[in-house]
Amino acid sequence: MRTEIIAAAGIIALAIVAPRMIEARQASQPETPSRLANVQSVQPSANSVSHWGDEIRIQAAHDRQFYVDADINQRSAKFLIDTGASYVALRDSDARAAGIYTSWTDYTYPVHTANGETKAAFVTIDEIDIDGLRIEGVKAFILKDDQLNINLLGMSYLSRLESVEARKGELVLRG
Repeated sequence: MRTEIIAAAGIIALAIVAPRMIEARQASQPETPSRLANVQSVQPSANSVSHWGDEIRIQAAHDRQFYVDADINQRSAKFLIDTGASYVALRDSDARAAGIYTSWTDYTYPVHTANGETKAAFVTIDEIDIDGLRIEGVKAFILKDDQLNINLLGMSYLSRLESVEARKGELVLRG
């Protein structure tokens, strides 16, 4: 049991540190993202979110996942919080609603999803805001709606917060 806890802590630490290292490396190189980690097909369910100062507490839904409404360029969209996703992943329809437009020629980046391998467009979102936790210049993949059931809030957003902590059926985001 102790070994499993240590391994889990190592994976969580890697999930937080790796995107920061990738972003630092990308800043010195042309933008060429490699993949989106394990895009999942899930259905959202009700959950509750509370906000205290620069801290947001999100209660786990009945499926033990964490869902949140976020503003993408000031347009609301539903997200599954996914620490296993390297980048934010947006459904094409939600991207368009937020003023992010892509053409079929932009879908050049191979990504692996629960539905198999597909192509995605790579963009930089002006801002994502969750109840005041606002991050600008967030890297993201856009996927066709039939390839992604719900938007994923991945590490390109989460790693830029002060902390992300799961405890006792809730996820705490600190800005």
